[in-house]
Amino acid sequence: MKLIEQLGLNLLHRFQPERAHDLSIMALRCGLVPLPGGPFTSDRLATEIAGLRLENPLGLAAGYDKNARVVGPLMRAGFGFVEVGAA
Repeated sequence: MKLIEQLGLNLLHRFQPERAHDLSIMALRCGLVPLPGGPFTSDRLATEIAGLRLENPLGLAAGYDKNARVVGPLMRAGFGFVEVGAA
């Protein structure tokens, strides 16, 4: 983990969970979070579920971005899939 990521994580741990969640959404919206640019890919990670091919099986489930405010940045965060909205 890079120094800036460690500092950001330490900062978020000092807040109440809901406030940390809001700050992380705000940081994504403002472009303050370094993102790899797309899903991590590997033949070893690729999988198929219900006819859908996923580059990797690690995804972000509903609940984090309840109002679909940071779909673009989340799609570039390295997840194999992203689900937005309430759980």
